[in-house]
Amino acid sequence: MHGISDVWGMAADKWDEVMAQVGDADWDKSTPCDGWTVRELVDHAMYWQGNGGSAFGAEVAEGDWASLRTNLQTKLADPASMEGVAAEFGGAPKPAVAGLITADLLVHSWDLATAIGADTTLPEVAAESTLMGLQRLPEEMLRNERMFGPAIEVGDDASAQDRLIGFVGRQP
Repeated sequence: MHGISDVWGMAADKWDEVMAQVGDADWDKSTPCDGWTVRELVDHAMYWQGNGGSAFGAEVAEGDWASLRTNLQTKLADPASMEGVAAEFGGAPKPAVAGLITADLLVHSWDLATAIGADTTLPEVAAESTLMGLQRLPEEMLRNERMFGPAIEVGDDASAQDRLIGFVGRQP
């Protein structure tokens, strides 16, 4: 059984793998996020990871992903950090917030990899866990201009990754 800290760590590992491949010529490329460049996508992902870190009491220094990553993973592994609600996220339960920032980082790792032509393969456990968590949330919360577009149908035999990517409105 993998906990949220483990799954978030898998997403962070994938993010790091893809970010290491971003070159100077990549920053203005389009991404699968309609209207976003690589730079805008990276800024968005780091903003939400920092916001998530704040919700769990992780020390957040703007622009210091390595420190945020270490601090946030430590907080996500601490059961006491999961208690209560996150005011920064409209009073949502902290476990739900942890799931959302994990989904954000994992899906945007795929977006980033797609944009720069890197390996888009996501960790199977992380994709499956993230999809299960998202499927538990109300559709009206997920399907709006701030989150995801309409789901794209994939076959019953599709991988967890393809089901996740389709669920969040991207073409696998």
